[in-house]
This record gives sequence, C-alpha cells and structure tokens, in this order.
Amino acid sequence: MPAARELDPLRNLASLAGKMLRNRRKAAGLTQTQLGDQIPLSQAMIAGIELGNEVPSASTGQLLDAAVGAGGELAALWHHVRKDLQQQALYPVWAHGYPEVEAEATRIQHFANVFPGVTQTEEYARAIFEAAAPLFGGDVEGKVEDRMGRKAILDRDDPVWFWSILDESALYRVVGSHEVMCAQLTHVLELAERPRVTFRILPYDRGMPGGVVSIGAILLLSRPGKNEAVYWESGLNGALLETPSEVGVYRAFYDHLELEVLSPRSSTELIRKAREEHHAHCTHH
Repeated sequence: MPAARELDPLRNLASLAGKMLRNRRKAAGLTQTQLGDQIPLSQAMIAGIELGNEVPSASTGQLLDAAVGAGGELAALWHHVRKDLQQQALYPVWAHGYPEVEAEATRIQHFANVFPGVTQTEEYARAIFEAAAPLFGGDVEGKVEDRMGRKAILDRDDPVWFWSILDESALYRVVGSHEVMCAQLTHVLELAERPRVTFRILPYDRGMPGGVVSIGAILLLSRPGKNEAVYWESGLNGALLETPSEVGVYRAFYDHLELEVLSPRSSTELIRKAREEHHAHCTHH
C-alpha cells in the first residue's frame, strides 16, 4: 500500500475533479439522482465521486463529462488519477516517477547483477516477480505486462541508446530455470546486434570502484533539456535522484566502473559461453 504522503496528490486531484463535477452539475440544474439516472449510476456513487472518494472508469468518466458539459476536462483529470493509481499498484513507492523518466530518456546506462527490465524476456520477468510476490505481493501478470510494454523504448523510430554493464553473476544465477536463462541469454545476444544496444560484463576477478562490495541496480538517464537522473534500487528500497550533486556520485562510480569491464565483443563471447556451458540443456541455442 503506498504511503499516505504518496496518496495525498491523488486525493487532491480526485477531490478537485469531484468539486468540478459538483459545480457543473449544479450549474446544469441537476440533482445527484438526476445526473446518475443519465449515466446510469446510483446517487451514492455520484456523491462518492463528488467527494473524491470514488474514481469513475474511463467510459463512465466520459459520460459524466459530457452530461455536465465539461469539454473533456473532467475525463482528463480522472484519467490521470487512474493512471497514477495503476502505477502505484505496479511499482514500489520509491519508483513511482521512474517510468516517465525512462520513457523520455535518450540514453540509459545500467549496472546490476540481473538483466535490465527492458531487456528481459517475459519468462525471466515473470520468474522475478513470482519470487518477489511473497514479500511485495501485487499483480504478477500486471507487472509482467507493464515491463513488456516498457521495452518499446528499444523499438521506437528513434530508439534509446542503452548500455548495460552486468556483473558476471547475472549470466549464471538461475532465474526461473535453465530453460528461462537460456532464452534470456539468447535474447540478450540478439539485442546486442543492434547498433544502440551494448552489453559489457564485469568479470569476477575485477573489483568495483570505491571499495564497494555489493550493490543493487543503477541506471543513469540522460534526457533532452533536463539534468541527468539516477535511479537506484537494492531490492528492498531505492530512489530516483535528479539533484546534480547526488547524481554526480553515481556518474563518477559508473565512469570508473567502465574501466574494469570487458569489451563488448569479449562480453558477447562470455554470454554465449555461459549459455552453452552453464545452461546447456535447453532448446534456444
């Protein structure tokens, strides 16, 4: 459940839409019951919407908007509330702003010991969410669908430049099954053939900068006309950072990390070797 402070903006927006509906309904000379009869909705539901305690569906919102002559303004407000509620259901509190930043990024630099979300196969993503469900709950299939939809940034007309540094453990730790891993590594090898997608491996025998022993995921995101942003998570918490002083620490870490990784060609060879030797009993070779 999102923290109360995370819900306040949504409640305020839903309340604003409710007040607008009430004012326009009264201006049209309609009671709550009369307006409900046009949709149809119960008087109690109309009251709940006007109080900001209920959010109408997309189709109902459009009917209400038209009934009070709001010209699409009410429908747009409710759309934003539903979108934010859906995002809160799919993402932990600290990640609520990340999808928008990712969608507008022109370059993303990634580091983790699991494959980045937008490069995951459906089976690999599902295995991760199913394993996390006992701790975090949520709609596994909804999360998988959302993650698959985010992959569009690699397929659009002007795809994002996506550079991923993977800890070598990502190639061997079994997520789901060896079959799932083999399919994931095959997918990564196919993605690596794209001109704007690069995978590099940090081998076991090379350390991370600053004496860091372990770390979760780090993504540096470059956006046109805006400061560089950083998203990091450790599995149990995380943050989206945009302050230059905070981002600078992660930028320095990543720049030093790049000095330790294998070349793209050597990395591809290691990925292929891991697939063939460690996940050999599969059908995706």
